[in-house]
Formats: sequence, C-alpha cells, structure tokens
Amino acid sequence: MKRGILPFLKTPPIPFLCFAWSATALSIAATFILIGIKYTAWPVYCVYGITVIFFAYTVYTLVRCLRPLKEKIAEKAKKHPFANNLLTSYGFRTVAFSVVSFAVNVGFALFNGVLAILSLSVWYGILACYYLFLSALRGGILAGSYQAKKRAKGDEAAFAVYKLKIYRLCGIALFILELALAAAVSLMILSDRPAAYTEIMAITCAAYTFYKIIFAVINVCKVRRLQDAMLQCFRNINLTDAAVSLLSLQITLVSVFSDGTDSFMKSLNAVTGFAVCALTIVMGVLMIVRATRQLKNQTKTEKESEHG
Repeated sequence: MKRGILPFLKTPPIPFLCFAWSATALSIAATFILIGIKYTAWPVYCVYGITVIFFAYTVYTLVRCLRPLKEKIAEKAKKHPFANNLLTSYGFRTVAFSVVSFAVNVGFALFNGVLAILSLSVWYGILACYYLFLSALRGGILAGSYQAKKRAKGDEAAFAVYKLKIYRLCGIALFILELALAAAVSLMILSDRPAAYTEIMAITCAAYTFYKIIFAVINVCKVRRLQDAMLQCFRNINLTDAAVSLLSLQITLVSVFSDGTDSFMKSLNAVTGFAVCALTIVMGVLMIVRATRQLKNQTKTEKESEHG
C-alpha cells in the first residue's frame, strides 16, 4: 500500500534522509556563496527559501533520530532532583529558563550599552535601557514569586491570590515598558540606525529571532491551558521580548540590505514599531482586567463561604 506524502516525510527511508541532508548542506553552502559574491537578483530568494525548508526538515529528522538517545539521557537525569524537576515539571522548567533569560537580558543590555558608547548612538542607548527594564521586570517577578510562596506558607488559595496580584503588577509594568518602546520607535522614525552588523550576522540574527517568536507563541498557548498566573507572566514577557526582537531585526535588515533612504522602508518600520507598542498595551490591559476580575471573584467567594 502506498503511503501519503505526510506519512512518508514523517518516517522517511534512509536513502531519502541522505538526500535531504545532502540537499541541506548544498543549499546552505550555496547561500553563503551568494552572500559572499553579493548576488542580489531574484533567484537568490528561491535559494534562501529552499535552504529554510531543507534546514527545517533536517532539524526535524535529527530530532526524531535522536529521540532514543534522549530517552536514555532522560532516564539517567531523573535520578537527580534538579534534572528530574526540569524534565517533568513545566512550571519549574519555565522558572528555570526565566532565570537564564534574566541573565541573557542583562548581558544584552550591557552589549547595547557598550555599542551606544562606542558609536555614540542614542538608538543603542534606548535598547540598553529597554533590556535593563526587561531584566528588572523578570527579576522582580522571580523575587515576587519566591516571596509569595514564602508568605503563603503552603496555603494554595493564598498563593494563588499573591500570584494574581503579581500578574496585575506585571500588566501595569508593561505600560511602562511601552513608553520605552514608543521612544525607540519614535527615534527610529526620526533618525537612521547605524549598520553595525554584517550580512551573515544579520541572517543569523534573523534565524534566532524567528526561533524566539515561534517558541514564544507556542509557550503562551501552552501556559494558558495551565491557568497559572505566574507562568503566564513569564510567557507574556517572552512574547513581548520576541516582538521587540522582530522589530529590531526588521530595522537591522533594512539598515544592512538597503541604503536607508527608502521612504517605504521607513514607513514599514514605523508601522511594525507601533504595532509592537499596541501589542504591549493590549497585553497589559488584558492582564490587568483578568487579574482584577479574578481577585474580585476570589474575594466574593471567600465572603460567601464565611457567611455560609
């Protein structure tokens, strides 16, 4: 019986795997060659598209091939408490990765700060301030989560109330974050951003940015089903961070691959920038409204139980 195209791609035979991996290597090599010779005609975009498709499929097949090895590593990791919590608890994993993100944001803020000083760029200075604020927000939520758990003393209902209050404060903080974003977007419209990236660095930045966006959206959808306010704080911040990274990437690509005088490109940057600001505002409003509503329901339920 003949298999369909999707089952075939899901579990491909070894000859087809060899073909796919070889095509991936050749397309990546062709991409770097075209970048090196600065070939800009329309066929180059076809090569880029083919490279992305084959690279994504190769990653998928490698993950499937490595699954048995992953299971063996997981069995050994479960013997250690920290590794076991990291593998089995989504909440613990979210908090652990948020600590890593906090450190990365601090490093990225310092990086942009150095660029601002060396290039005398206000743009990099604003980005440095943005990532410092993002680091402070992540650090505040981590500290607030620890203090809330400590104050609750094992009372799950009290802990849930504390988390909702932190969730509402996070929504308010996103408004302050939006002011920094609006300042950055306004500066981007009024002045040109210095091209501090090479073409290869810009493409690498693009791949990492799309990775951040995809996983941020997936995790926001996943954590919504868990109904945990604290985890939603972290995931909403990650989504905001990914949106700002997309804006920064777009401006970088325009700066690297164009002469910076195209009015259409500047208008596109402005539209994307204010769309990111709007996303931050909407997210903050939804967080405040949702937390306030749930806190009122919680208080109402407690009063009814006391009178009952």
